[in-house]
Amino acid sequence: MEEAVKKEKFHHPKGLWLACIGMCGSSYLKYAVSGFLIFFYTYSVAMGGLGLSKEQAGLLISVATTAGSVLPLLGSVITDRFLGIQKSLLMAFFMQGVAYMIFFLFTPNVPMVIVGISINVFSAAFMNNNLSAIVGMLYSKKEHTRKDAAYGIFYMAVNIGSFFGPIFGGMLTDHWMAIKDEAGNVISYGYKYAYLMVSIGMFLVFLIYLFLIPKWLGEVGKYPAGKQKKEENGTTKTVSNEKLTAVDKKRILGMFIIFILVTVYWTCYFQTSYTINTLAMDYVNLKVAGFQVPVVWLISFNGILCIILAPLFGNLWMSLGQKKMDPPISVKMAVGMAITGLAFFIILAGFNTLHGVLDKTVKMDLWYMLVAYTVLTIGELLVSPVGMALFNKLTPERFSSLAMSSWYLTYTFSGIASGYLVAVTDKWGYAKILIILGSSLLICGAILIVIKSFLEKLMAVDKLGEE
Repeated sequence: MEEAVKKEKFHHPKGLWLACIGMCGSSYLKYAVSGFLIFFYTYSVAMGGLGLSKEQAGLLISVATTAGSVLPLLGSVITDRFLGIQKSLLMAFFMQGVAYMIFFLFTPNVPMVIVGISINVFSAAFMNNNLSAIVGMLYSKKEHTRKDAAYGIFYMAVNIGSFFGPIFGGMLTDHWMAIKDEAGNVISYGYKYAYLMVSIGMFLVFLIYLFLIPKWLGEVGKYPAGKQKKEENGTTKTVSNEKLTAVDKKRILGMFIIFILVTVYWTCYFQTSYTINTLAMDYVNLKVAGFQVPVVWLISFNGILCIILAPLFGNLWMSLGQKKMDPPISVKMAVGMAITGLAFFIILAGFNTLHGVLDKTVKMDLWYMLVAYTVLTIGELLVSPVGMALFNKLTPERFSSLAMSSWYLTYTFSGIASGYLVAVTDKWGYAKILIILGSSLLICGAILIVIKSFLEKLMAVDKLGEE
C-alpha cells in the first residue's frame, strides 16, 4: 500500500512528457540559431550571411520581435475558438519546419528569407503558449501542488534545450560546416546548414506529436475550448456560453497585479544577458587554469542549474503538499523575487573589490558570478514555473491558451524596459544599475508579502477544487 501511495505521489501523466518533448525541441532549435542571428543578417554573402546593414538588420529584428510577442494573443484566440490545442501545435511544428527550410534553400535571397521569417513568427504564435497551457490541462483543479511540480519539470525541459542548442548550433556554423583558410580562420560560416538542422528537427517533433498525441493526450486539448463537450452523465456543456463569474473577475485582477510585478522581475532578470554580460566581459577574471571561459557560458551555467534544481523543487512541492505544508503562491514568488535581488547585490560586492579601478587592469573573482547565478537560479525557479502554473490555475478552461500568452507578454514589456537600462548603463555606472536591480526585486518581494492576504483572497486558489 505504501508503494502505491508513493507512486501516485510522484506520478505524472504521459502528456506532460509529450509537452516537455515539444518545449525542449522548440527551445533547442530556437537557441541553436538565435545566437548567430545578427551575424547571419549582417555578414556578407561570401561569409554565409545576407549582407544587410546593421540598420536594416535592426529593423528586421525589431519588427519580428514585436510581432512575435503580440501575435500569440491572436494565436490563442484562434486556438480557443476554432482549432483546439492539439491541431494548433501540429500546425505550428510543421510550419516552423517549412520556415526554416526556406532559410536553408533560399539564403541569401533576402525577400524569400523574409517570407521564412513571416511564416516562423506566425507559427510561433501557436507554440509556447499552447505547450504551456496543455501542461495545466492535464491536472484537475484540486491538484495544485502536482501542477506546480509539473511546471517545474516543464521548465527544466526549456533549459535543457536552451543549454544544448547554442553548443551544437555554434559547432555547426563555426566548425563543422564552415569554410576555413589554411591558417584555420573562418572565411565562410555554415549558417544555412544550422537552419537545415533546425528544419529537420521541427519536422521530427511534428512526427513525434502526430503519432503520440492520440495515446498520450487523448481528449486533452483536442477540441476548441468553446466547442460543446459531452459529459459523462450524458449532458452537454457549452463552455463558450459561460460568463465570467465575480470570482473569475477577481482572479483576473489578481493575475494583473502578478503581471505587473513579474514584468519588473523579468526586466531585472534579463539584464544577465545585457548589462551583467558586459560587466563580466570587462571586469571578471574569466581565466580558469589558463583557459579563457567564454562569457556566454555564465548563461549556460544558469541553464545547467535549472536542469539540476527544477526536478528537486518539483519534488519539494509534492512532498510539502502531501504534508499540507505547501506555501501560498504569493509567498513562493515573493521569496523568489527577493532571492533574485540578492544575486545582484552579490555581483555588486564583487564589483566593489575593484575599488573604483575601471581601466580593466583589475578583475573581480569569478566565484562572485558563480554564486550570484546559483542564487539567481533558485529565485527564478520560485517565480517562473510557479507563475506559469498560477496563470493556468486561475484562468477558465476556455481561456487557457490566452492566459499563457498573457504570461509570455510580460517578456515584451520587460524587454522594452531592459533596453532602456542598457542605454543608461554607461551614464549611471554598473554599481548604480546593480543597486537599482537588486532593490527593485526586494521591493517587489516586500509588496507581495504585504498584500499577501488581499492577493490570496482575490485569487481564491483554495476554492478551485470545490469549483
